[in-house]
Amino acid sequence: MRNILLVFIVLILGVLLVVFNPLTLKQQAGLQVTTDGVITSLFLDGEYLDKTPFIDKKIQPGEYVLRLQPDDAGLAAYELPITLNKGMVTVINWKPGVTLATSGGVVYEMEKLQRGSDIQLNFQTVPDGAILSFDGGSKQFSPLLLTDLGEGSHQFEVSLPSYETQRHAINLIKGHKVTVTAIMAKTGEQPIDTTQNTGLENSDNQASEAAVLDTGATQVQILSTNYFVNNQEVLRVRDAASAAGAELGFAVVGENYPYLSEETEWFEIEFEGQSGWVSRQFSQKITVR
Repeated sequence: MRNILLVFIVLILGVLLVVFNPLTLKQQAGLQVTTDGVITSLFLDGEYLDKTPFIDKKIQPGEYVLRLQPDDAGLAAYELPITLNKGMVTVINWKPGVTLATSGGVVYEMEKLQRGSDIQLNFQTVPDGAILSFDGGSKQFSPLLLTDLGEGSHQFEVSLPSYETQRHAINLIKGHKVTVTAIMAKTGEQPIDTTQNTGLENSDNQASEAAVLDTGATQVQILSTNYFVNNQEVLRVRDAASAAGAELGFAVVGENYPYLSEETEWFEIEFEGQSGWVSRQFSQKITVR
């Protein structure tokens, strides 16, 4: 009887260690998201998390695609890749806009360094080439890796002509690397008018639409990305209308590609004999005559 009781106690302790193992908790990661007071639904790799403001410190570490879907249908949804490192909290401060191009924010990702005395700040911007200044010092340009900033709080500013200036604070800790990704939002962007008056008047809506389409071919023009491959400015083409879609290749900035269809944040184009998807943030639909 005593042996049976000991076995039972060992089994109970084993279950408790599996469920409440503190080592397991340390292997988890955190995510914190704010959206400038705009209630926004969050989806991690397509799975619904919750609405903002949001914080959860018990998420499996790994690389994910986070979708921010404002409850206001007049604001654009946005998808961005994020990394959740174990024992760390990834922080996102986001400001939704009416379009993808007018949406922006900043992402903070932290990871431990091998040397406990080192401090690194890896700064990236979308698009590249933004002007950076730290603690009111001299101006530098992204992307940028800094190793000479001291521990503690620092102020930084990100600016670029025709984009909203961002000002943020960051706290650096010894033994850690912080990757900051600032996604710039365009200022005063007006939606592109693709319904120009053709000078034809027709009471039949279908006939009017046909007249517009007959004036030229609809194509998608690739806009500047400040992303270069083999010294050529390009935009990624994916096999699905998602940042998680497989990469098919690169569309060349300034080139036009046949338009096939579109979704809220993506254009479908004809690319190297197949269909592919490009982000509307870096492309526009035009009529070529």
